[in-house]
Amino acid sequence: MDIRTKDEFIFFMQRACEDTCNDCYIELYNILLRAFISADIDFDGQVSEDEFEGMIAAANEFPKKFGFEWWAGSGKDQFKAIDENGDGGISFDEWLNFAYTHYQSQKLPVAFDKEEKDQFVKSCKDSANTGSDAYKKIYWFSWKCFQAADADRDGQVSNSEFATMINVATSGQKRLGLPAPFQTSADRDALFAKMDENGDGAISFDEWLSMFMKEIIAPVAAL
Repeated sequence: MDIRTKDEFIFFMQRACEDTCNDCYIELYNILLRAFISADIDFDGQVSEDEFEGMIAAANEFPKKFGFEWWAGSGKDQFKAIDENGDGGISFDEWLNFAYTHYQSQKLPVAFDKEEKDQFVKSCKDSANTGSDAYKKIYWFSWKCFQAADADRDGQVSNSEFATMINVATSGQKRLGLPAPFQTSADRDALFAKMDENGDGAISFDEWLSMFMKEIIAPVAAL
């Protein structure tokens, strides 16, 4: 995983904290697992109170890199909060559940597809400037749509996966009562055929991004 900027980190955490089925959650799971393993210096499968500070320090490196201090506070208090059964050791599932809930409680900017109507429309309008924050936000959302549809993880979206991508891409519009095209199977099939110019039965991300901006975002921006 190569997250380089604060914007990328925010998008990653928005996705990771949304549900436990997406790729970003799996990455976060592995980060928390590595923090746990690095702290378990006696290799007993648990983290003791003596080892706990090492686990917190390891977990804190990731958000701290982007200016977020999410693990400040008393290590002893945090240890007691996780060690609910009071056995003096924290198992990985206890750590994972605590850390994930802790991350979900942090304040992050509202994701594009969760914005209220006025801000959603504004983001669509502002995305016409490809150097804007709005464009970047929508760009990352388009990846969310693509990854949700790419069930076989081959880096492309097939016709059978296409409906999922459209459903995710238009969920915000449907929630807010805004233009949400391609809601019938006939419309989706026609759009897919138009995008799949070489007839190989698959769409790449760049093809999807171009169509997404023109056919799904632009009608909202025109309001």
